[in-house]
Amino acid sequence: MPSRMSLPVNNTVLLSDVSCARKAVLGRLYGRAPLPELVGLDSPLDLVFSLLSRTVASAEGNTGLLIGPRGSGKSSVVQRALDMLEQGKHGCGSAAAGSLPTYHVVRLSGFVHTTDRIALRDIARQLLIEQDLENILIGSFADAFTYILNLLRSSSSEGAESVPPVLFVLEEFDLLAQHPKQSLLYTLFDIAQSQQTPIAVLGVTARIDVMDLLEKRVKSRFSHRQIYVQCPQKKSDFVEIARLAIHISAGGDGVSKEFAEQFNARVDEILAADSVARHIAHIFDFGKDARQLLQLFVLAASQLSAQSSLMQLSHVEASIAQDVASAKMQVLSSVSLLELCLIISMKSLVQGGSSKYNFEMVYNEYKTFMSRHLLVAAAGGAMKVYKKPVALKAFETLVELEIVRPVATSMAADGSGSYGRNDLLAGSAQAARAPKEYRMVQLMIEPGQVVELVLDRVDVPAVIRRWAQQ
Repeated sequence: MPSRMSLPVNNTVLLSDVSCARKAVLGRLYGRAPLPELVGLDSPLDLVFSLLSRTVASAEGNTGLLIGPRGSGKSSVVQRALDMLEQGKHGCGSAAAGSLPTYHVVRLSGFVHTTDRIALRDIARQLLIEQDLENILIGSFADAFTYILNLLRSSSSEGAESVPPVLFVLEEFDLLAQHPKQSLLYTLFDIAQSQQTPIAVLGVTARIDVMDLLEKRVKSRFSHRQIYVQCPQKKSDFVEIARLAIHISAGGDGVSKEFAEQFNARVDEILAADSVARHIAHIFDFGKDARQLLQLFVLAASQLSAQSSLMQLSHVEASIAQDVASAKMQVLSSVSLLELCLIISMKSLVQGGSSKYNFEMVYNEYKTFMSRHLLVAAAGGAMKVYKKPVALKAFETLVELEIVRPVATSMAADGSGSYGRNDLLAGSAQAARAPKEYRMVQLMIEPGQVVELVLDRVDVPAVIRRWAQQ
């Protein structure tokens, strides 16, 4: 009888089962495929679907904002609502289920569409308008957008007097709100409010203060409809998200019923393991980010093969180990002993009540400690106090690694109110006023992380270890 760990290799059905299972699970983990159901998001899903369906079925102009933390499921809610419209699962108003008219979906992102001109070109592309818009883009944004809608009206199969409903999904809405004059948002909101063209504008953002970014004229045309998405409030719901992502079904994922039962049983065993349960609880307590949760199982899913047809706990534990070791801590593991001593000096200043400090303060703290232990023998010989120019070079290295961040005490040269990461090193308006030894900085890691870093390294003398633990 084959073990649950590895099923017969010569079974061709099994090989196809493993391939289908890997493709389905990785698709959900990477976000390419939706989860079978949304956990705890029924209320925002109903509100978003109602907003979009009224535009499609009743030709209403609607605007709204979908607000929630990153990883809370905002994009999943929008995609599920669009899928429900596509499948015609529900009726709205006088429209019967499955009889919704033709509509268009336009997706914009603040990360990609950094200017109104780029956004306008992509709107035309997504609406399948092939006419050259070079001459049209010379005028105002409103005129160009109206021209695009007229082209859409003339190409509509429902008559020259009507424009098919257009649903605008604006990802990273807060970045789009930072465009000069906010012409894109003003034009979309104005057309939706005028009710002359059936469009719905749904902004998706993680900033709760996004309304403060809008100009008065844009606010006046916005419906102020805000839909909030929250992260799971129960740990059981958080675990259920992972279970839905890595469980497989005999019907939807194209695998046999027997293989699905064995695969899902192994998944339940992994989720119940102490090491996995503890780390899931840590993610839940720290940030409730579902994307971070799903990343734990990518390695295990990618390793599925005929020789290892079920997910392995060791692969998940390897992902947990990588997740625990942050990128910043990995960079710190290779710093020199002098740089480590400067970090411990900054930790001592923080524990002494200093929220910000400069190189002179850090070097004095380092020199004071080292002078008391000047003759203490270390593994590599007698310890010594490094001269100030050498210590300053090590300090600049920490700034380059972004372990130390300059503090914005006044307006920077570019007027942004904050310094770049090299402002401590390069010439600037601030450099003309203060030598780099006296510019205030902050340590970007917690005191507990400093202690953990020192204890993990075997090349640190015992006296330095005791200093870090004080």
